[in-house]
This record gives sequence, C-alpha cells and structure tokens, in this order.
Amino acid sequence: MKKKILICFFILIVISILIFGIFILKKDNTVLITDNEFLYDKAVDYILEQCKLESHDKDKEDYQVFIDFEGFGIEEKDNKKIAYMWILEESYYVENNELQSSTGSSMPYKFIFENNEVVDYEIPEDGIYYSSSIKDMFPDNIENKVMSFEMDNTKLKEEVKEHYSYLGSK
Repeated sequence: MKKKILICFFILIVISILIFGIFILKKDNTVLITDNEFLYDKAVDYILEQCKLESHDKDKEDYQVFIDFEGFGIEEKDNKKIAYMWILEESYYVENNELQSSTGSSMPYKFIFENNEVVDYEIPEDGIYYSSSIKDMFPDNIENKVMSFEMDNTKLKEEVKEHYSYLGSK
C-alpha cells in the first residue's frame, strides 16, 4: 500500500513539474533592446526603395512615396536583430497638373537584420490566416498591440499636402 501511495505521489510530482515547465516555456520571454532605434529608419528606407523599384508609376511626373511608421520593439536573437513595426505607405504622382494616388498599404512588418542591414522581412497573410500569421510573426506582448493597432495617417497626409502644395487646392 505504501508503495502505491509513493508511486502516485511521484506521478503527481512529475505531472506538476511538466505542467509548470510548459507554462514557463509558453510565457513570453522576449527582451526588447534599446539603442537600436536607427534600425526602424533602415527598415523604412528598405521599404521606400522597394516601392520605388517595383512601382508601375515610378516614371510618372513627381512620383513620391510617403511613409510613416510605429515601432513596437527590437529584439536580438542568434546574432540577428528583429524589428517589429507598423508601416503606412502611400505613393502619388502628378498627371495633367492633378495629384493622382498610386499605391498604398498599412500593415505590420517583422524585419530581420544581420550586421544592421535588412536581410529579410515578413508581412502577415491575408484573409482568414491574418490572425494566425500575426501570432506566428510576433512575440505575445507585441502581438496584442498589433492586433488592436490603428495607424494615424495625419502626419503622412500633411507631408503629402506640403509636398504637392504647388498644385494648389483642387
């Protein structure tokens, strides 16, 4: 009888350790680093260049790309730095002395850096896979911010208005 009680007690201890271990492993242990905010600017420059290279309107009169962003944090893992951001991007050009909208997007990004240069980035999937891809891309504490984030476009709209002020108000 004592042997059965000891075995049951031992099994309970093992199960408790396993449950506690799973809880610890599941807990978000992301440590964000500071003094690397310049990586946000590098990520923006990277997206800016991509937009300019890939746009069908890049050769049109006064084609411009405008970007605003929100940085959620930067972490360091395995000699890489990872920047979590939201980027709002809009591009415009002039045709017949009138402002024309070209492209735009507003979405979260995960940038991977090696030697402080962008080597890759991820964006979430569309549609029904959006939430699960956000969960895969971001640490828990950032995932929650991303899922409820709304980018304010006021600053970007002011930059567009200022740049194209020579067109007058139409």
